[in-house]
Amino acid sequence: MTTKAVSNSPGNTEQNRPPGGGVLWETLRSLLFIFGTAILTTIAVKNSVNPYLEKIWGASHDFWGSLWISIYDLFGRNDFLVHVVGSTVHSILCFVVFNALFLVCDITGHPKWLLKYKVQDGKNQPVDNKKLWSCIRTVAFNLGVISPLFTIAFYAPVCYFGAYHKGDLPTFERILLEFLVFNIIEEIFFYYSHRILHHPKFYARFHKKHHEWTAPIGITSVYCGPLEMVLSNLFPAALGPMIMRSHIFVSWFWFGLVLFSTTLAHGGYHVPFLFSPEAHDYHHKVFNCLFGTLGVLDKLHKTDRPFAGSVNEKRHFVSFSLAPVKDIYPEPLKPGHSKAE
Repeated sequence: MTTKAVSNSPGNTEQNRPPGGGVLWETLRSLLFIFGTAILTTIAVKNSVNPYLEKIWGASHDFWGSLWISIYDLFGRNDFLVHVVGSTVHSILCFVVFNALFLVCDITGHPKWLLKYKVQDGKNQPVDNKKLWSCIRTVAFNLGVISPLFTIAFYAPVCYFGAYHKGDLPTFERILLEFLVFNIIEEIFFYYSHRILHHPKFYARFHKKHHEWTAPIGITSVYCGPLEMVLSNLFPAALGPMIMRSHIFVSWFWFGLVLFSTTLAHGGYHVPFLFSPEAHDYHHKVFNCLFGTLGVLDKLHKTDRPFAGSVNEKRHFVSFSLAPVKDIYPEPLKPGHSKAE
């Protein structure tokens, strides 16, 4: 039995074509099913565990409220400064903190214990300095220039929709609802924008830069051109809080979670108790599949192939074992090779 080789050329695969009109009704129907399931799940969680979570949130609500008042006062209660300068500083701090340990290990090879969780063994060990500095320059430009400019441009629409910077923080139930909507909106807009960037007409000009790293490291999460930074990274994450008219404090929590998630997805280490990077790491290695964040639209459009059924898919879970997942699910033996070899 033979299998067809996976092509890394954007022009040689059906999966790289942007979704056509033939799948629109199927997409709409599936999304309605997803939304319905998500709503029912939220109601079930609300009725079962929410009373306990509400007690925890209620006990800490005064702390977070006081913290926000202090931050708001720090910016002179100026909504524009909080929105632009505060959001920029918050994003940069989160990015640096989340990437620090991974980057130190990529450069120095320490701490040694982290190396056993490397997804692609032997890659970026150590990372190439020239390539790394090129990445750092692009990342600094995106976080220090493109992101603030986007935040400034987004300020008026956000205020128009009713997002707010002052007043009491929302209830725990409201935050859960907003985060549910945020995830759904990001999945939709990231999937389709990302898949369009993989189209042969756009890939070389707008997205190839990001795929220079076939074995990504954490900071490559925002290593891309300005158009991709806005279209695929900033807009899908910022749209949810605008639509939901979120308190800026809740938006900051969401942006922090997005940065944490994308750092892990590109980090190159499958660390126990943290989100799995296996899917997006596989996307960088194979190129022509897995365009979303949650995997829902990849299954719908069948762009989860050839990941589906692979050993990488078996490893794609949050591990609660200190043993590396590549030891739990080792690479299958090649024909003609014994385990001893």
